[in-house]
Amino acid sequence: MSRTLLFITLIVLFSFTTPPTKNYQRISKKDSSVLYGPLFETYKATNEGDLSSCCSYGYVRSGDRQYYEGFKGIFLYSSYAEQGAEDFLESKGVRVKKASSDFYSIELYERLLNQKMFKGEGSKLAPWSNQFREYNPKFINGLKNLIPSKNLSINGVSVKALYRSFSRFFRLLTESYLYLNKDGTYASQAENYIQDVQNGEDGLNVLFGSYHYELDEAYALPSESEVSSPFESHMAFGFWLRRNLDGTHDEIYDVLKTIMYRFDKTWYMSVKRKY
Repeated sequence: MSRTLLFITLIVLFSFTTPPTKNYQRISKKDSSVLYGPLFETYKATNEGDLSSCCSYGYVRSGDRQYYEGFKGIFLYSSYAEQGAEDFLESKGVRVKKASSDFYSIELYERLLNQKMFKGEGSKLAPWSNQFREYNPKFINGLKNLIPSKNLSINGVSVKALYRSFSRFFRLLTESYLYLNKDGTYASQAENYIQDVQNGEDGLNVLFGSYHYELDEAYALPSESEVSSPFESHMAFGFWLRRNLDGTHDEIYDVLKTIMYRFDKTWYMSVKRKY
């Protein structure tokens, strides 16, 4: 249950009929190159080298050059996301301490957006869990400003090419949310899940039994995958069920929808029609 609780950046308008609004300032090409530069460099090096030997956290890997981990793989266990945040802050004249060795440090991302990621240390919404924390909507809304232009290219690598290797991650988040909303039972499904956890059941076991096979065919792991902590379909459902509890699902889906319209519009329109 805890492996999807730390939602760090990316990712994500609850409307199902209109494109996202454009009344926010996009990150400039220059700033995008600084913030995403380390990610582009890692992607290029990984895809030009031997993928079978590339097993550091967060790297795009496996035979089909697709990313199979979750939020932590991108933002906590890798180095490129933190390095990009640090480079960006320093380019703005902000002095930054060197990254902590703590895998779970989110300080750089909070400084990047000048907002706390969570409302507090705990949550009155979930007194049964010492892991549940409520996301700060202002932090989530700030993420839209950091989504790069679809025309961005750094050192010969286009953001469109990079997106394709991370498309499973974004598509799984998107489709699991549409699935939960398809028959108007999203809130009741969230209540049932929370009740099971309150009653002492293991959250991941509950999710696996209820949701693992709903989207598994489309998002199954390849048999040759060596990913040690993959982001599986039932985990994506769990992420959204918890977001229903803290009420941030609208804001997060807004960011996701912006990404979809910018980089994966044809697929997105197709999956919307499906549901």
